[in-house]
Amino acid sequence: MLSQFILTAALAAGALASPVEYIGSDWDLEWISKNDSLPKVVIYSTGGTILSASNYSSLDNVKYGSGVGPTPQELIANVSEVLDVAQLAVVKFPAPGGSAGINSTLYLNVTQYANRHLCSEDSDIAGAIMFHGTNTLEETAFGVDLTFNCSKPFIATGAMRPDTYVSPDGRSNFYQAVAAAASPSSRDRGGLIVFNDRITSIFYSTKTNANTPDTFKALEQGNLGAFLAGQPFYFFGPAYPTGRPYFDVSNVTNLTDGLPAIIIVYGHQGFDASLMYAAVANGAKGLVILGPGAAAVSPSALAAAKDLYSQGIPTIAVARPVTGTGVPDPTPASLIYSSYVGADQARIMLQLALNAGYDLDEIRDLFESPLRNAIFGPAVNQLAYYGTTYI
Repeated sequence: MLSQFILTAALAAGALASPVEYIGSDWDLEWISKNDSLPKVVIYSTGGTILSASNYSSLDNVKYGSGVGPTPQELIANVSEVLDVAQLAVVKFPAPGGSAGINSTLYLNVTQYANRHLCSEDSDIAGAIMFHGTNTLEETAFGVDLTFNCSKPFIATGAMRPDTYVSPDGRSNFYQAVAAAASPSSRDRGGLIVFNDRITSIFYSTKTNANTPDTFKALEQGNLGAFLAGQPFYFFGPAYPTGRPYFDVSNVTNLTDGLPAIIIVYGHQGFDASLMYAAVANGAKGLVILGPGAAAVSPSALAAAKDLYSQGIPTIAVARPVTGTGVPDPTPASLIYSSYVGADQARIMLQLALNAGYDLDEIRDLFESPLRNAIFGPAVNQLAYYGTTYI
């Protein structure tokens, strides 16, 4: 029986200040396997709809959660074909209150495990997948993506329908995520989201629909690939997203709310810029402001951003529309533009940059340099914007 092969492992006691469920010790993993020659894939399970059940009916996909959902091991038993693709091990990460109630503690824990499991010199693990609630999957996945330090696949997946639904999407997503994690073709692409027969980049993806399975998309950048007969087919060769940074968090030990606080504010007509000051007074070390159009902000918000910048507090401007970007001024200014990074992602990137000790100029380069170089770097544009050519 599968239960004879199950589970998983954890850290030696005391190695991390973490809420992880410890089973075993010393990072050892126990593999669920039918064939020990197959690639090894670790499942980092944080729960979510993929492991949920409805206590109402098989048609309920809106008010579920009170039913008894499958464990990761039971999901493997229900999708037994997955053991023809890979050997599997499970590490559980509790997410009390669902994915809407978690913070950076979760992704810092997951990434420390993933780096140790997959990126050690002697690692024979092919890749990893993460189960996560879809409400904030893009945030946890983005945090892992920016702190994961090797070329092996890290795949985030979940479900929009509970496992008790008449046609649950989680089982297909699970199989496809494992197939992608086990495939050498998934390497050297950064973190990936596998959902609804599609593969997208974590760096650019967002949840676009609150209810339907066809929800995670990179609207401007498009899909990297699709699944056919359960196997990944990539439209392009391996490449990392433009401007994707890496932050080393291996020495971060204060995992509970250990990163600097960043607040997102929503720019709109009649925006009250005093909210920006209130956020800082309440402990925010930086701000992200969603601006209408191409990340436009009101004169009062711009003045507040300039004042806060003089105090060492960065403000990152993000375009409010679902596609497109704000473009920085030819001359660097106090308001920093996020390029094609969304608001949720900009918050996490700024947290990691401040935690790493970046100063304001380094933060501006982190967000703006790829776009700035593309727009203002060519000689013709230098002549147009600066009246001379510098290169």
